Amino acid sequence: MRHYLYIWHDPAERMLVASGIEFKDVIPPLLHADGIVLRRGSAGTIKKPAAFQTLARQQLPALAHEDMSGWGSHAWADWRGAAPASLDADVAAMLDHRGALAPLPALHSRFLAFAHDDGWYLKLLYAAWGDVAALLAGGIPPALGALDMDALQRGGDGYWLQDGVLDLEPPTHDIDSVLNRRL
Repeated sequence: MRHYLYIWHDPAERMLVASGIEFKDVIPPLLHADGIVLRRGSAGTIKKPAAFQTLARQQLPALAHEDMSGWGSHAWADWRGAAPASLDADVAAMLDHRGALAPLPALHSRFLAFAHDDGWYLKLLYAAWGDVAALLAGGIPPALGALDMDALQRGGDGYWLQDGVLDLEPPTHDIDSVLNRRL
């Protein structure tokens, strides 16, 4: 995790938006899945679709050593059960931002994530709040500050944690505006 955390929750959309959470921070909870479907780089176009790969649970810790920030954008969804033999059009469309924004039923996923510059911007869609709470419980270092998980679950406010202090922030996808004020 970076030295700060900006986070807000939209319960109606079952969506968490954050800055400060890197992919390596979510690897421990993802080890309860069987693996992830990963799209590196841009979403692609109709003529040149993006490349996807499936990674089994055992391959995930190696991603902690990758320079994922250098990838620019990436998307991933966890999967449970048998490894997907191929990605059908629905899965590909969702990972390309063209489909419905929800975890992927075909993969029995808990999470669908879109990230830009690993740690800079994360939009995490989820199937159940308990999975998000578990993901955050082990990932926020106490030195950043204490996050009220009940308040976060209710939504409405954004939060900034840094140096043991929690401040309210407006919820926004414009991470640059928050970080330009705060950093």
